[in-house]
Amino acid sequence: MPIPVTYRRCYHSDSLLLCCSQWNRFIMHIKRFILTLTLAGALLLIAFVGGAIAEEQTDDTTIITQTIASGLDNPRGVAVMPDGRLLVAEAGDGSARPRNGRGTIRVFSDSNGDGYFDQRDMAFCCVGNYNALTEFGTGQDEVGGLGDLILLDDGRVFFTQDDPAMGYVADGRPRGIALMGLTPEPEWARYEVAVRNATMNALVYDPDDDLLYVAESGLNRVSAVTIDGEVTGIAVFEALEDGQESVPAGLARDPRNGDLLVALFSGQNRDYYGSVIAYMPEAARIIRLNPQSGEWRVEIGGLTTAVDVDIDGAGNIYTVEMTTGWPAAVMPRNFPLMDTEAPPDAGGYPRFSGRVTMYPADGGDPVVLADGLDAPSNITYHDGALYVSVGQGTPGRPIIGPDGRTRITGSILRISGFTD
Repeated sequence: MPIPVTYRRCYHSDSLLLCCSQWNRFIMHIKRFILTLTLAGALLLIAFVGGAIAEEQTDDTTIITQTIASGLDNPRGVAVMPDGRLLVAEAGDGSARPRNGRGTIRVFSDSNGDGYFDQRDMAFCCVGNYNALTEFGTGQDEVGGLGDLILLDDGRVFFTQDDPAMGYVADGRPRGIALMGLTPEPEWARYEVAVRNATMNALVYDPDDDLLYVAESGLNRVSAVTIDGEVTGIAVFEALEDGQESVPAGLARDPRNGDLLVALFSGQNRDYYGSVIAYMPEAARIIRLNPQSGEWRVEIGGLTTAVDVDIDGAGNIYTVEMTTGWPAAVMPRNFPLMDTEAPPDAGGYPRFSGRVTMYPADGGDPVVLADGLDAPSNITYHDGALYVSVGQGTPGRPIIGPDGRTRITGSILRISGFTD
């Protein structure tokens, strides 16, 4: 699953040197963040108690996309609780001067049964966050902090975080880059599982071996983590065809055989006809990884910005692309992100070009379930539906949408009706 793409931080444990970066700072861009769902083809939009429903008729089914929560600050990982409530990680608004602790994990409830999750109760706060543009001069409006989130059957919660305000442990590693846990409701007590030296974008649980798998985006690596915090590297991914980094941004586990599906986001191309671009269209991919042997193969190719992936029990694969267009112009570092009257700016990535696609298990043609989404990042499959986080960037900042000027809005979308 995933984090906002945000840039990725990577430290050498002895010298505190940071990984390579186009900007000669501590960055190495990755893309991960979560999904907004709008539908491909003709859409019928209907006002629905603070949300919206969209329907698309195909030959033999009707795909329904509904906004079930809105007004969020960079939603990331989503987990569906046994009683139907949602557990949602929000990275925050990215205002880093002064550093703030607006990153939260909240419980969302549909109080009146109308399909819109209007009741929101705090499970945990307050995790620091930052904006990669102002903090590191990346050229993109990307908020970092809380990332992916999973809920186990026994009520425990695990999540990734990148909190720059937490300082360093004794060996010089950044304490805030960590895999964390929460005890079950109602305590929601936080505890540390593993401190890492590189940004983690996604995690998934293996119930057979009682292991967590994490995408260490800053190291281009997937690792296994025991519940006690012991970390073992499984696979490191080499550069893509045009020399850009293979950044693991999303993870899923195939329940049929235990394989891992990894969304490899295309990192920067630093030599594109004398210039640097944030990613290469159609260079991203989904790979299938055997966690026991470390062997992998390409499962799905030709994607543009694969930021997350999931799979159902039948083997249908679901992908999220944050954008499907060419990179937009970079933002100046001094852009007034928090000024609600600032001129509209895409923020380094084409807005409203994200996509959710289903790849049938029988090898049939891919089915676009939602298109024209605004910067989606995370996706969760649960009981015949997809939950997608959308609206990456500074909340409320002016942008240009399909119908003219609008503002970045963090939302959770629910897509259903695509399978029997």
